[in-house]
Amino acid sequence: MPSTQKNKDSETKRSTLSSKVASMATAASTDDLAMMLAKEMVKQREYFKEDMAELIESSLAPIQASIATFHETMDTLGKRVTSVEITTGDNFEALAKAEKAITDLQAMNATLVDRMEDMENRSRRANLRIINVPEASDTKDMVTHVSTLLKDVMGSQFNTLPELDRAHRILIPKPKNGQPPRPIIVAFHRYQDRERALRWARQNNVVYQGNTLRFYPDLSAGLSRKRAAFKNVKGALYQKGIQFRLLYPARLRVTYGEETLMFETPADAEAFYSQRVQGS
Repeated sequence: MPSTQKNKDSETKRSTLSSKVASMATAASTDDLAMMLAKEMVKQREYFKEDMAELIESSLAPIQASIATFHETMDTLGKRVTSVEITTGDNFEALAKAEKAITDLQAMNATLVDRMEDMENRSRRANLRIINVPEASDTKDMVTHVSTLLKDVMGSQFNTLPELDRAHRILIPKPKNGQPPRPIIVAFHRYQDRERALRWARQNNVVYQGNTLRFYPDLSAGLSRKRAAFKNVKGALYQKGIQFRLLYPARLRVTYGEETLMFETPADAEAFYSQRVQGS
């Protein structure tokens, strides 16, 4: 509507100019007419400039408004992105702290498990596990029964009956006919007696009522698994005639030529076997 009004005003100005030119043409000389015409054209040019300025301004106003809105939107988005980046950074920092805490707790837990396992094995250090003792030979007084058994099979190792604190079968259901007997756990009163019995059993064939007995340290389940992990490499070394011994708690000592080597893990022992024994 404003543009229409401006157009009408422009037309009015032009018609006025035409009428003025006509009146001047009849009333003035040629020089005067030229001067008057020039002045009038200057006025009309100013009118034209004003019209064009108003037209451009009215045309650009919506675009400028859109640009301003776009800038506001971009500012808002920028603030949101900044907020998200800050939140993400905080989350990453919190996650890093949580991961470190978990790692620390895992290390602490592993240390506690090792300490607990060590304490359990220390409490068992005077114990022996005897395998293959016939269950039919059991008596109500297992301590006296096992003490007498040890004195009988080991002869001069014990001048008197070895003193035991406890002796019992492991707590699993009694085997059926034809199944192997349950192991016996023996707690020696003196650690030296336990070592004497274990050493003698390793050096001699121990037979009781026609059954070959086997003697092992009484270890926790965790330590037993660690020691059992050396089984494959021990078998390979045995096949090659290489001397070895599994030491407490779970270390493998190998005598190779004139060298004495100690391995803390099965992987280290297997690497030695692959590189130096098998490859030789």
